[in-house]
Amino acid sequence: MTLRSRLLLAALVVTITVVAALTYVSVRQRSVLTDQLDSQLEVVSDNVSRGVERLAGRFVANPQPRPDELLVTGELYVAFLGDDEPETQVLARPVSQPDFVPDLEDIDLEQAAETREPFSADALDSDTRARVVVTDVGPGHIVFAVSTRAVDDAQNQMFITAAIALGVVLAALAAALWSVDRLGIRPIESVTKAAEDVAAGRSDHRVEHPPVATEAGRLGLAFNAMLDSRQATEARQRRFVADASHELRTPLTTLRGYAALHASGQLSATETDDAMARIHSESKRMEALVEDLLTLASLDEDRPLEYSTIDLSQLLSDLAADASAIQPERPIDVSDIDEGVNIRGDRHQLTQALTTIINNALRHTPTTASLALACGSDEATVRIRISDDGPGIEPEHLGHLFERFYRADAGRERSAGGSGLGLSIAEGIVTAHHGQIDAVSTLGEGTTIAIELPLER
Repeated sequence: MTLRSRLLLAALVVTITVVAALTYVSVRQRSVLTDQLDSQLEVVSDNVSRGVERLAGRFVANPQPRPDELLVTGELYVAFLGDDEPETQVLARPVSQPDFVPDLEDIDLEQAAETREPFSADALDSDTRARVVVTDVGPGHIVFAVSTRAVDDAQNQMFITAAIALGVVLAALAAALWSVDRLGIRPIESVTKAAEDVAAGRSDHRVEHPPVATEAGRLGLAFNAMLDSRQATEARQRRFVADASHELRTPLTTLRGYAALHASGQLSATETDDAMARIHSESKRMEALVEDLLTLASLDEDRPLEYSTIDLSQLLSDLAADASAIQPERPIDVSDIDEGVNIRGDRHQLTQALTTIINNALRHTPTTASLALACGSDEATVRIRISDDGPGIEPEHLGHLFERFYRADAGRERSAGGSGLGLSIAEGIVTAHHGQIDAVSTLGEGTTIAIELPLER
């Protein structure tokens, strides 16, 4: 059963429940009011019948009572029916309904007087009914009756009130159902249709969602964001595969060319040695590229890290010593490395990330440019800075610095500049450690790579 069907069924159940409740209240109200009317009728009849009993003989002897013998009973109808007199002697009439007369033609007065129980009867020349009690007074019967107009009026008012209440409930229920359908069910159906379209290969489909203040709105927004993220991921994957294929094609072409030349016998002994050296160099570059690709794949799969306690102060000092050994003439500043800065992390991966950043600085700045390594911490964060005062990076390249296979210098030789994966790997390693990495550069003043890592994991 669909959600819309369940809502309609719930609305039907609510409507039936409200109607049943109003019906019960109406019936109960009439029963209570009728019981009150009967109680008043019985009390009044008991009191009045005592006075009438002593006049019973007078009514038989003189059917027309004197004015001082008429009873004052408010809204009560009182009449005497003699056993031998065909005419009904009216002793009292209701003040508000002087024409009120109960229809007693088909009533068994003897049985009614014996039970003394109130019963209902029609009223002559009136649109109301009557509640009647009969008392046996020997020579005849006294009939006490009261109009049910008050009960009928209360019942009618109850019906009107119930109809208004039911209308309000139905209107509110209809408004709620419409709102739920518009803000909830239709967006969910739209998301379902979009999901089916995406499963069928139409990934450009998006859903129109209601305001994000609603759950369905947040669902639609999250669904669109998911599709956007999926498209971006697929685009990155396609670009990554294309770039990786392009990077591997050049050394493979070189290897295939030298192999073809050697197979055709066109290489002399000296040329063969040179070809073998070139083949070895290209194979080493392919090996490094494949290793980088495997590292990126491992980072993308969120493989668990091998955590241990790392003394970052000592690690940066060692890396600075390695850089000094590579380029002894380069000035390297380690004065801002605080002592005893420890962190929980993967030693191998963090060493690889920091080494990549330092080697990039060594490779892309003149040896006269100074290199500064800094490290400090507060209660929750470790901050690492690797700075140089080289030529800097142009602003249009700075935002793409951590993209895979991106080179700031498009004309740079691959053999000298690398594959363009180093900083991407460094960013992946920092992200895997729940940290952040950023680059700041000013032309003519240098570049700073800043890393923030949580102190404890």
